[in-house]
Amino acid sequence: MKKNILVLFLLLSFSSENILAATELESLQNISGELVKIRQKIESMHNQISFEKESYRDKMRSYSSQKSDLGVRISRNELNIKDLKRELKKLTEINEAKTRDQKVINPILEVAIEQLRNSISISLPFKLNQRLQALNEIEQRLNASIISPNKAANQLWAYVEDELMLGKSSGIYNDTLKINNQEKLVKVLRIGKVAMFYKTQDGQYGVTKKQGSIWQQEIITDSDSTAQLEYLFDSFSKNIRNGQFSIPNFLPKS
Repeated sequence: MKKNILVLFLLLSFSSENILAATELESLQNISGELVKIRQKIESMHNQISFEKESYRDKMRSYSSQKSDLGVRISRNELNIKDLKRELKKLTEINEAKTRDQKVINPILEVAIEQLRNSISISLPFKLNQRLQALNEIEQRLNASIISPNKAANQLWAYVEDELMLGKSSGIYNDTLKINNQEKLVKVLRIGKVAMFYKTQDGQYGVTKKQGSIWQQEIITDSDSTAQLEYLFDSFSKNIRNGQFSIPNFLPKS
């Protein structure tokens, strides 16, 4: 009986140790599994931290590059501002000089323009509107400061040269004249700035004469004068300018 009890006790003790060992083994396995999970989490967090560090470095490099680029742009803009300031100073000086020129030269040019206008208004009325318009345009551009006084003076001198050339040349042109209170397109034969004859579309000839201070068209009916003008117009139309020509008396009666 005692032996059985002892054996039973030994069996129970062995069984208890086995159960305890099994429990401890299971516990160790659980701990090992937890450690594996923790290690995996640590590795994942380490990888995440490494990624964040690399991203941070990339951002810092990008910011550094942008800062360098902005520094270059700022330097360029500062140089541009300096250049603009110098240019502004030059333009200001030029504008001041132009203003001084305008104060001195403009009144002189205005007087010259007015004198020319008065002279042309009473001269031979050949393309009178166009000639006066060209003079008015110079004056308008000058007053609006579109051109400088120096340029206006040059244009005015060129205009005077054209007027002088007009007095030295002769030619045949198309023009519109007021004949018998009607505007008519006619052939005009201009001799310098002293005489102007015309031929209407229906073959009538005439002369522009100054009666007092007014220029008027006068029809020519005399056969000799008509023949002279017919030959003169025909010669000029054929570009025959050399030779001896007879023209009707265009001087006003005294």
